[in-house]
Amino acid sequence: MGFFGVLEKNYKINLNNQQKEAVTHTRGPALVLAGPGSGKTTVIVSRTAYLILELKIKPENILTLTFNRAAKIEMEKRFNRVFSDLISGKKVHFSTFHSFCNLVVKDYEKMQGKYLSRIEGNEESKNNKRLILKEIYENINGSRINDDQLENLINDIGIIKNKMIKNIQEFETNIKNFSRIYNSYEEYKKANLLMDFDDMLTFAYVILKKFPSILKKYTGRYTFIQVDEGQDLSKIQFEILKLLTGPGDLAGFKEKNIFIVADDDQSIYGFRGAEPEYILNVEKQFGGCSFYYLNNNYRSTANIVHVSSNFIKNNTRRYEKKHSTCNEYKYDPFIIEARDQTAQYNFIVDKVNEHLSKKRDSTIALLYRNNISSIPLAEALDRNGIAFNVKQNKLFFFNHWAVQDILAFLKFSLDQTDIDSFSRIYYKMNRYISKAMLEYALKAGYKNSVIDGILKDSDLETYRKMTLLNVKSEFKKLSKKKPFDALNYIEKNFNYFGYVKEYCDGTGLFYDYIYSLFGVLKVMALKCKKITDYLERIEEVKELLENPSSESRVTISTIHSSKGLEYDCVMMLDMLNTELPGESAIDLAREENKAELLEEERRLFYVGITRAKEYLYLIYPNFRNGFKEERTIFIDEVLECMRVKTLNDIAEGMIVNHKHFGKGVIAAILEENKDKVIVEIDFNGVRRKFDLIMCLEKGILKIY
Repeated sequence: MGFFGVLEKNYKINLNNQQKEAVTHTRGPALVLAGPGSGKTTVIVSRTAYLILELKIKPENILTLTFNRAAKIEMEKRFNRVFSDLISGKKVHFSTFHSFCNLVVKDYEKMQGKYLSRIEGNEESKNNKRLILKEIYENINGSRINDDQLENLINDIGIIKNKMIKNIQEFETNIKNFSRIYNSYEEYKKANLLMDFDDMLTFAYVILKKFPSILKKYTGRYTFIQVDEGQDLSKIQFEILKLLTGPGDLAGFKEKNIFIVADDDQSIYGFRGAEPEYILNVEKQFGGCSFYYLNNNYRSTANIVHVSSNFIKNNTRRYEKKHSTCNEYKYDPFIIEARDQTAQYNFIVDKVNEHLSKKRDSTIALLYRNNISSIPLAEALDRNGIAFNVKQNKLFFFNHWAVQDILAFLKFSLDQTDIDSFSRIYYKMNRYISKAMLEYALKAGYKNSVIDGILKDSDLETYRKMTLLNVKSEFKKLSKKKPFDALNYIEKNFNYFGYVKEYCDGTGLFYDYIYSLFGVLKVMALKCKKITDYLERIEEVKELLENPSSESRVTISTIHSSKGLEYDCVMMLDMLNTELPGESAIDLAREENKAELLEEERRLFYVGITRAKEYLYLIYPNFRNGFKEERTIFIDEVLECMRVKTLNDIAEGMIVNHKHFGKGVIAAILEENKDKVIVEIDFNGVRRKFDLIMCLEKGILKIY
C-alpha cells in the first residue's frame, strides 16, 4: 500500500502531489514555499512520520522548531494524535526557538557551575524587565518613561539582539540616550547574573560557537531539523540554524538536513528583526537547496485566492508563485465605505448578526492594524449583545497618561475634593495654577473643594482669585454636560491639547497618535448621557478586553495576531492610509522612490485578507475624529485585481443581481477597456445600461 496509502486509508490524510514531493524530501537542505491554506502543518507532521517510518530515523534525532508556544503545542498534538500508536519509545522534539536556546544555555550553566536567573514577566518580581528599564531610564534621563516609550525601548533592544547590531551608537531610535540605557541594562544583567528573553538567542549563539562540545551534542543528536514559519527568522536565529546544521554523526547523512517551511509573502515581523531576505537568499546560505511549492489553497474561495494572489504580486522582493484552488467561486471582497466611525461600527454589528444567524457554526474575525481600534469596536459589540474573544498584543490604552488626564478632568468635575485628579491636571489646562498653589491648598486644608483651599491664601492677587473662581464654576458646569460635550470642552476651552502638543514637541512623542486616543474616548462618549455613566462604561470595556468571552464565534484581533488562523468571514476595519500602510511609509516611498518601503505593509494586508474562507469585507470610514480620511491604497490595488478578473470573465448571458431592479441577464457588452465595461442588462424585458465596474465596486450589482 505504501506510506501515502496508509496515510489516506488509516488517517484520512490525502496529500496532493506537491505535498508528497515535499514530504519525501530526505537529504540536504530544502525550502518549502507554502502559500496560505496550503496545508503546511500537515506536510511537516507527515514528513516527520515519513522520516521515522520509511527511513527509520529515530524520533529523538528529529528537531522541529516553531516560533510560538501555541504553534508548537498544536503541531505536537497533531503529530501525536495521528502517529503516537506507530511510534514507540522516545519522542520527536517539538520546540519553540527560544525554548531550544534555553536548553543550550542550561548545558553551559551546568558545565560552568554558574547559573543565571531568568528575567520574568511578572511586574511584582524584582527581576522584571519593565521595572528594571523604567528605573534605568529615570536614572539616566531624569524623568519617568511612559508606556508607549517603554514598549519602543523594549522593542529596540530586541531588534539589536535579533539583528546582531554591533554599533549601538548608530542605531536609529526615538529613545533619548538610548545607547547609555542599553549599555546600563546589559551591565545590570551581567552584574546580577540575569538573562532576558532575547538573551536566550544571543547566549545560545555564542555558546554553540565557542564551545565545540556543546555544539557537537546537538549536531550529533539532531540530524534532521525542521523549521516552521521560516519567513520569521531573524539574523541571529538564522546563524544558530547554520551552526546546528553541520555534518550529521548518525545514519550516514553528511548533508545539511534542514527543512524550512516558509512563505516570504507573510513576513510581517520586521519590527522584531525578522527579514524575508534570509529566505530569499537561502541558496547562498545552504548550497544545493531543493525548492518545493505548496500552491493549492484549501481554505479560501476562488474569488479570494484570485484577488489575494494577484494583489501580492505588487511586491517585487518575493518568490514567484502560482496560487490555485479547487474551491468554487462565490463572493468577491466587499468594499464598504462608511460615513464615519459610528457608521462603520453599525455596519459591522449588523453584518456580524447576519452571519451568526445565517450559519450556526460560522466563525467571524474582526481585524485591525492597531490595538487602539479594538476599544470602540468592543464597546459597540457589547452594547449590541455580541460576545467576542480577543486575540491581540498588550493593550495600554486605559493606562496611557493622556487617557488618565482626560478622565481626571471628568472625575474632578464630579468631585472637586479629588486631590489626585486635580494634581494630574492643574498645570495642563491653561489656567495658570502653580505647584505652590496646590501645596498651599494641601497645607491649608479643604472641605468643599481643592480650589477653596487655594483661595484661603490671603496673598493671592485679585485677578488670580477671579480665575480660580471661574475654574471652580467651569468644573461645576462640566459635570452637568453630556460626556461628548464635556470632552469637547476639555479640548477647546481648557486647551488641554495645547499642553499635549508642547509636551510632544519636547519629548519626540507623536502628537497625532495621542490625539487619536482622544478620538476613541469621543466615540465611546456618543452613547452616554451622563459623565458617571461614561466613567462606568470605560471600566466595563476595560474589563471586557481583559476578560473576554472564550466561547464566542466572534474574534477581534490585530492582523499580526491573526496570522496562521482562518475564519469563515473576515472584516478588516479602519482600512485607512493613516493605519495601513501609514502615511509616513507612503511619504518615504514617494520621496525616496522606494516602493519596497511599502512591501511589509502590503504583506500585512495580504495576511489579513487570506484569513478569509468565504466572506471578506474591507471597511473604511470617510471621517475619523472629525477629520477627512483616505482609504488605504491597498483597497485600490484589490479593486484593480477584481477589475482584471471581471474583464477576463465577463460574458453575455451572465446572470446578475441589481440592488434595485433584481435579477437580470447581461444581454450585450457595449464597451470594454481597462477602465470601464459598459453592459446592457435585461430585467424581464426591460433593458438598462450600466458601467459594470463602477456598479460592482459600489455593491450595486453582483454577478452569479
